[in-house]
Amino acid sequence: MSRNEVAILDFGSSRISILVGVKGVNNTFKIIASGSSEYAGFLDGEFLEPDNLASAISYAKNQAENVYGKKIKRLYVGVPTEFCCNTLEHISMNLNNRVRVKQKTINKLFENSNISYPERIIINKTPIYFVLDDGNHVLNPIGCITSTLSVLSSYISIEESFYKFLDTIFCEIGVYTIELISSALAESLYLIEPELRQNGAILVDCGYITTSVNSIYFEGVTDLRSFSLGGGYITSDIMEVLKIPFDCAEQLKRKVLLSIEPTKDDTYEVVVDHEIKSFSARLVNDISLARIDMIVDGIIKCIHSFKNKIDDDTIVYLTGGGLAYLKGVVPYIETKLKRKVVVVTPKPLQFAKPDLSSSLSLVDSAINIEEK
Repeated sequence: MSRNEVAILDFGSSRISILVGVKGVNNTFKIIASGSSEYAGFLDGEFLEPDNLASAISYAKNQAENVYGKKIKRLYVGVPTEFCCNTLEHISMNLNNRVRVKQKTINKLFENSNISYPERIIINKTPIYFVLDDGNHVLNPIGCITSTLSVLSSYISIEESFYKFLDTIFCEIGVYTIELISSALAESLYLIEPELRQNGAILVDCGYITTSVNSIYFEGVTDLRSFSLGGGYITSDIMEVLKIPFDCAEQLKRKVLLSIEPTKDDTYEVVVDHEIKSFSARLVNDISLARIDMIVDGIIKCIHSFKNKIDDDTIVYLTGGGLAYLKGVVPYIETKLKRKVVVVTPKPLQFAKPDLSSSLSLVDSAINIEEK
């Protein structure tokens, strides 16, 4: 691969995606190759069909390589929240005299910390803010004069056994260098502007069968949660209650309008077995809302379980292909959460879709790592 090109792999709820991107102008990037494959996904921190994972990754990789015209031997791999653990650590260092902080001072601060977790591997460490000897909090201490320097840092780690499992699979398909990135961290930094993170923000990625909820403060994740429930369950409920094929139930879900109260005569129409059929809009809405309420309850439980204080007016940013597509879902969720909710998508207009948030955030994160 060329120096300014990166390849990422994203484990979605139901699809594995591989993208090859290259940095553009004005902090942008463009996608030059892609590949994907459907797979069973994961549930409660376990891949549902681990024996089939290598073939699914290989299929997506071959697709991307056919477009790219080169072999992909190095990958940045996004780790879903269900496989991650987040902790905050306070690290301090006495500088003996009042000195001007340089980058090597910061490097030494982290080197001397010796933060580690038994049987876990740290995949991301991000300073949230630094503290000077006068107690002032700063985002970047370089150039400041102080006799002590401390930092509140966010560490995201995975089980060592999970890393070995992935490493074995990637070696099997010819990828010998992987770098793991927290998907939640990548999304938070890419989708939410810095000025919106300075007072704290909550990011909810509701996917097909899983939902992640994390809080971000400045540059670091302060809390990280997930649960196994997503938009695919809404489709499944519609299919089971109405006794229709899954793809038709998915069409019907996309027609749901939650911003109005349907009358008993209102209907949604979809094609079933090559025929247009009508279904009670009130019934379809009720089916959908029952499952949406369960997902929102899960989000509320995650926020309430955060160890770090979240202000009542902290905004919830919603992404992912599970809920964000539903018409009228934002005001409904706002009522339930008692918080402002904003749907966020990737910045390029051609990719401004919630279900692409994770993959494109990983491309952005990988390019930023390459530049350091």
